[in-house]
Amino acid sequence: MKVQHAEPASIEAEQQLLGAALLNADVIPRIARRGGGSLFFDPVHQRIYEVAERKAKAAELVSPVTMHVAMAGDEGLASLGGGKYLVRLAGASISAYAADDYIAMLADLRQKRQIVTAMVAAHQAITQGEDKADQIAARLEAALILVTDADGRAAPVSMLKATTLALEQAHDAYHGRTGDCIASGICALDEILGGFYPGELIILGGRPSMGKTGLALSIALNVARAGHGVVIASLEMNPEAMAMRALSEATAQSGHGVSYASLRRGTFTQSQGERLKEVTEGVAMLPITFLPRQYSDIGALFAGARQVQRAMGSAMRLLIVDYAQLLRSQAKGRYEQITEISIALKALSGQLNVPVIALSQLSRQVEQRDDKRPMLSDLRESGQLEQDADAVLFCYRDEYYLEREKPEDRDFDALGDWHAAMKRVRNRLEIIVAKQRQGAVGTAAVRFNPAINLVWEDGR
Repeated sequence: MKVQHAEPASIEAEQQLLGAALLNADVIPRIARRGGGSLFFDPVHQRIYEVAERKAKAAELVSPVTMHVAMAGDEGLASLGGGKYLVRLAGASISAYAADDYIAMLADLRQKRQIVTAMVAAHQAITQGEDKADQIAARLEAALILVTDADGRAAPVSMLKATTLALEQAHDAYHGRTGDCIASGICALDEILGGFYPGELIILGGRPSMGKTGLALSIALNVARAGHGVVIASLEMNPEAMAMRALSEATAQSGHGVSYASLRRGTFTQSQGERLKEVTEGVAMLPITFLPRQYSDIGALFAGARQVQRAMGSAMRLLIVDYAQLLRSQAKGRYEQITEISIALKALSGQLNVPVIALSQLSRQVEQRDDKRPMLSDLRESGQLEQDADAVLFCYRDEYYLEREKPEDRDFDALGDWHAAMKRVRNRLEIIVAKQRQGAVGTAAVRFNPAINLVWEDGR
């Protein structure tokens, strides 16, 4: 049975609001704050608004005449009457004073359209019978959460209240109280970032073998050892593999490191096995919960994270997603999928009120440069990740690339220089803070041994 539905919309309200924007450019930023072109159901109306917004931003005159010239090649507008239609819109205009009420009406109708779309998608998934009920329910829940967050409204906050909260944060920081902020446990990084705050989205990017997962797990272990709950959506590695890395890191912390390759193959000695037993209980009791690959659907991730938070309560302080490109959404194109995933992760950080660290693969263009240190433009497939992130970190290891430049054995001079260079970069990791909304950028230079997943700092 096909579900029939009429899209919630008011063409008349759209016409009258556009008329107000054509006569009074001050209406345009008010529309922009509530979603801009997305408020308009009619595609021609959406394009009219978007052209008007571009002209307003460029400090150009917005009027029926100038808009007619700017949209001369728009076939949709031409079919409605072209310049005459724009004049009719202006003639049907409401007053600028009433614009906010119309904007609120159209925002509400847009939300209703989004709810209808989510429900239709859920109904289609049910009728197709390919997904389980809990997957469909989780996807629907995530879609409804995004509809709520997308409205862009919040309760008004007075300057007095904002200043009071800011002063409290500054006072706590002065006295060494971090409040809701959590530290990464890596001093050089915390000195740059000041820690991770609730509601923040942090992107941790890098090419393969740069240490993204190792660094993220090290942060998770540090946070958990500080007594805070951590959720790791382990979409690339299974939970047992992550736990094996954690065990290897714990043996290294005790001063007798056993590589996780040795653990996996069972090639460790009896004394190493005894050391493994000693650290196992401490690792096993850490407040870390894994969401395995079955949670790669964005809706399932929402549901799983909220389920863990209900169990942990306020003890849950961090969510790590390894990694963003492995999440699935209902969008069609890959660019649209990553955009939707980025927006969803930012919304999830707000819903859970915890920082979310999302790992991200970088594009291959990094390999084409002489200096292979990542840049913001290297984030793969969508600029939305950079836009939504409160901070962007990159992992970079010179050692990885230098290892692949080893000269031939018979070239003794070059080989000697290579060995000297390898000694300088051995176990060196650069954590590049390429973006920070609330602070400066910089690089935290630390040590990293990928074989035992150990991050440490010189002199500490």
